[in-house]
Amino acid sequence: MVENLKEMLSVTLSAQIMILPVMLYHFNMLGIYFIFTNILVSCIIAPIMFLSIIFVIMSFINFEFSKYISIFLSLGMEELIQISNLSNLPFSKIYVITPSILFISIYYIFILIGNQIYIMYTSKNTSYTEKRIKNLIALAKYTIYQKKKKTVKIWNGIIQEKNVKLFVLKTYKYLLIILLVIIINCVNKQLEVHFIDVGQGDSCFIITPNHKTILIDGGGSTSNTFDVGEDTLIPYILDRGYKKIDYIFISHFDQDHVGGILPLLEELKVGQIFISKQEEISENYERFLKLVKQKNLKVQEVKAGNKIIIDDVIFYILWPIEKSIEENILNNNAMVMKLQYKDFSILFTGDIEAVAEKEILDKYRNKLNILKSTVLKVAHHGSKSSSTEEFLKVVDSKVALIGVGENNMFGHPHNQVIERLETFRNANF
Repeated sequence: MVENLKEMLSVTLSAQIMILPVMLYHFNMLGIYFIFTNILVSCIIAPIMFLSIIFVIMSFINFEFSKYISIFLSLGMEELIQISNLSNLPFSKIYVITPSILFISIYYIFILIGNQIYIMYTSKNTSYTEKRIKNLIALAKYTIYQKKKKTVKIWNGIIQEKNVKLFVLKTYKYLLIILLVIIINCVNKQLEVHFIDVGQGDSCFIITPNHKTILIDGGGSTSNTFDVGEDTLIPYILDRGYKKIDYIFISHFDQDHVGGILPLLEELKVGQIFISKQEEISENYERFLKLVKQKNLKVQEVKAGNKIIIDDVIFYILWPIEKSIEENILNNNAMVMKLQYKDFSILFTGDIEAVAEKEILDKYRNKLNILKSTVLKVAHHGSKSSSTEEFLKVVDSKVALIGVGENNMFGHPHNQVIERLETFRNANF
């Protein structure tokens, strides 16, 4: 029994070791209970396969008897379903960043080399080459052991003598290497801005020069087979090599802006969240508050006039103001802000409409330059109720980006908005 268990365990581990990089590359998840579940599946899959064959045969010979077999077969299938439900237990999965092709290649090379060395080292009938390899392994083990002893003596000597200078002299080469790595990381730092394709919705992922991560909205279209948060947003961030979002800005709580962020809050580490005052309590907002309480997240409410500095990146909060717009209250009181980094800027407009655009122009009529931006995130996915000619003229952007889903039911972006943008472009170039 013990030997059979060892064999199942070794087969399971071997299979998982071989497919691990591929699983991480495609799914960005590491299963915690995989050994336990695989052993359980291994124990019941053979009887299920055997009963399935018997059931098929008996269904042609004696259909009534096959019904009794189906009872046991159903029990087996039910057990498989219950085992699969273990993946829903707390801490059953860990999200990991996407490994590079180079890492995967090196991983498999080491596996192959390690396997070959193990075969040689455990072989009883050894050739001269295999004997040399055994001797090299023994020598390496002995050398490592001696170095450990020597390191302990050196450290004891340093501690006993309390001679910091001696320690620095002995380790100056390593200090120089560390310093070189720090210098390399400090050179050629730049701002990265990723507008993520989340279908009918908005999402922008920003990486500052000092590698702080910022997420502005997160899309949110969902169905029975697809969740934009789990299937698009989280994998995209992991593919960039990040497991934590330092700052999140939520323009408003419409599904196509916050829906993808909600599952992200459950799965990834989050630093601070910025929201505006909510004039209407929605289902998404209530779910957000519940997650904030469960995860003990930091939330800060912002309004026009606030300025948030993250590294050298400045976010000017331009909207909303204390007095709310009653018309289409969620959209027209959405957060509007300007990202400024050196000479580059982006105006994020949420889902504001013409009425909000007019009030924003009135509010900043004495300092319209605050609205001028290199890039404009077009309001409300290119709806005809937004992006007025006056607003576009003041923003005076070089690039306009619209977040829409292909063949969406709203008809976004509207032809009138496209015409306005093209007219403005032709007039300036």
